[in-house]
Amino acid sequence: MNQTNHLSVEELRDIVQDAHLNFLLGAGASADLFAPLGAVEDWLTYLTQIGDIPATTLNRVRASVYAYFFEGVIDPNTSVINETVVADPILETYRGFLRTLNTLLVRRRSSILDKQVNIFTTNVDLATEVAAEELQLELNDGFSGRYLPIFSASNFGTVKSRRSLQYDNLAEVPTFNLFKLHGSTSWAARKIDLGEETKEVITFNPSTEVFDAIRGTLQTAKDALYEVDKKTKIDKLTRDADEPTPSEEAVLGAFMAEYERLAIVNPTKDKFGLTVLNQNYYDLLRIFSNTLEKENSVLFVIGFSCRDEHIRELIIRAARTNPTLQIIVFAYHPDEVQALKDRLNADLAANGNILVLSTPKKAKKADQETYTLSSITKTFFEPLLPKAPRKPDSVVDVRLKLTEPLELDDDQH
Repeated sequence: MNQTNHLSVEELRDIVQDAHLNFLLGAGASADLFAPLGAVEDWLTYLTQIGDIPATTLNRVRASVYAYFFEGVIDPNTSVINETVVADPILETYRGFLRTLNTLLVRRRSSILDKQVNIFTTNVDLATEVAAEELQLELNDGFSGRYLPIFSASNFGTVKSRRSLQYDNLAEVPTFNLFKLHGSTSWAARKIDLGEETKEVITFNPSTEVFDAIRGTLQTAKDALYEVDKKTKIDKLTRDADEPTPSEEAVLGAFMAEYERLAIVNPTKDKFGLTVLNQNYYDLLRIFSNTLEKENSVLFVIGFSCRDEHIRELIIRAARTNPTLQIIVFAYHPDEVQALKDRLNADLAANGNILVLSTPKKAKKADQETYTLSSITKTFFEPLLPKAPRKPDSVVDVRLKLTEPLELDDDQH
């Protein structure tokens, strides 16, 4: 595959029809509602590396960053769960994405490949789940059980079929496997009694109860927190910070205690260490790695900056060891193409199987088009859908008249 900024409809059609389909969605894919927050990961990593300020002061700064992260990434899920008008743009984006892929799976010409799509995501929002529920698509998110749904990586990989009631025909149902590499706001850690031992499991909790509790403690701690935005210089903020009073320390601690109830991997450089400690997160990364090693696979990367070094290394290693793997990365903006290539070592890929795509560069900033999940769906995947039958240019009216057949006399035989 040539490393150019072009991919024809015919090339993409062959890939989609004949390869195992995998997607990696990053924060940019959900930017319709969850705006990228800048260098949160770098900030939190910096705070783990300095030790020349009092712990209480450090905790104050850390709580301020988590408050910023909660308000920008976690709390907006309330709108998604309740399907309010605010969430309409992001839900419509995911509905279009899932609907298009589902149609492509139904019309897939290969009888060898499963009608499945693997969606790996670092996002913790619920847009994919809610959109799939609205469309009544088959979504496997790793949970099983009705009364108490429990997460297990062993629940993935199931092929589902449907048997017709009338003719007893068996047909595979298109399935979306959703792997949330960093956890989800709908996950909750819970201890269950197994008789002789107690085991901690991940259960499904789609309510806003945890959000409401965090929001309440955050409101109480507002005066003890520092203002944080994209332009914040974390080193300056840390130098200028002062120790909280005992009452401030108490409300900050209450906020962090509620926040830590979330079963997510927080954006820090040491998150891989946390992932290894939790078997569920580790299993998801292992599945991601093994999936990329599968012969004749494709990975579409959308809205992912490739700054996450642990996921990035898995992609680079797979590109080197699996020559049949194709990696197609969509750059949000043309200016990001080279940075993405550098992070993935795309120009040095021995198998030449990493392609970075972007929109054409425009002279005026206002005219510049970008690749969002919505525009990628419309530009690349919708053209692959079967076209509606074309209306005839003209209609010919043919009229037939039936008459009684002629009967011959005996003398005429």
